[in-house]
Amino acid sequence: MDMPPSRYRVVEQGRRLVVIDTLAGRSVTPPAIASRPEMPSDRPRTMEAPRLQAPHRPPLGKPEPRGRYVGGEGFSFTTAPWFDKEGPRTIRIGTDGQGQLVGALMVALVVMIFLVAFIGWWIVFALVFVGLNAKARDGFRTAATTWLTAIDSTPN
Repeated sequence: MDMPPSRYRVVEQGRRLVVIDTLAGRSVTPPAIASRPEMPSDRPRTMEAPRLQAPHRPPLGKPEPRGRYVGGEGFSFTTAPWFDKEGPRTIRIGTDGQGQLVGALMVALVVMIFLVAFIGWWIVFALVFVGLNAKARDGFRTAATTWLTAIDSTPN
């Protein structure tokens, strides 16, 4: 069974496409558009320059202090019991400890890059298994506690 013929037919008249209603025998006119939505290009343009805000000027003198307990001489953080045997405690790190902390982080980053790049990604699995060993984990916690106590500049 074939489909019935379409009611509408599109033809070209005078280089324009026209829809013709085959039942009425005349062209279909589109409904009048009452109001079309406002487009951004319809708005009149104004020649006002954007208003400049006052530039933010940093305060003169010393920079703002870093850390909760320090007057610009260093920073502090609170340890957790999973890596510090004496934790939780607040470690105050002075300028000397900051240099030591940055140096230790850089050495750890270089060692990890070397291990992954030259030995292979499987070394990460081996380090995970070493970390899961209770004796090895206890040794790491002891070493971390000793190191954190050494860089702590809190007066005793």
